[in-house]
Amino acid sequence: MVAECGAVGLFRARKPQETPLYRLVEALYDTVKGVWEERFEHRYGFWRGFVDDTVNRYLDCGRIESGFARVRCSDCGDEFLVVTSCQMRGFCPSCGAKRAAAFAAFLVDEVLEQVGHAMWTLSLPKMIRPYFVHHPELRGKLRRAAFETVQEMMAAAAVGCEGFRTGMVAVTATSGDLLNVNPHVHAIAPRGG
Repeated sequence: MVAECGAVGLFRARKPQETPLYRLVEALYDTVKGVWEERFEHRYGFWRGFVDDTVNRYLDCGRIESGFARVRCSDCGDEFLVVTSCQMRGFCPSCGAKRAAAFAAFLVDEVLEQVGHAMWTLSLPKMIRPYFVHHPELRGKLRRAAFETVQEMMAAAAVGCEGFRTGMVAVTATSGDLLNVNPHVHAIAPRGG
């Protein structure tokens, strides 16, 4: 890799293995997996393989032993290291924060107008939640329904504004704070049209 001058800095290891989450996952993951297979598999289904991959990538994230790139400035020749990351936005707090910050900057710089916005969270009745977990193709329709709901509510509130239209940026989440099955939509919409 080649970098431009001014980008060179001193390498500081992040030391993820010293965080409480890392220590907890490293110590208890195999136990939790075993308990799942014993107690819950018959009711909720088999342990999904991508979970092992996600956890293993998280345990390697930010550790120099797991890989790095040496970056050299093409002008001055200075070098520094960039440790590889797992890039798992849903599980790794570090990578998730980076992606969230980058996405927020993109929205502010490229998508959203400089007007007031409101955050919306639209959830589903518990009885129909499993359909959206087991049929990911429905999540786009869920976001569309969320947009149409917000559009309808805002148009009703905009009395005397013929042809009122709003916009929305929406993402679907499939679990709640407790990692329970809870498909829902997070959205940001302007406070006007």
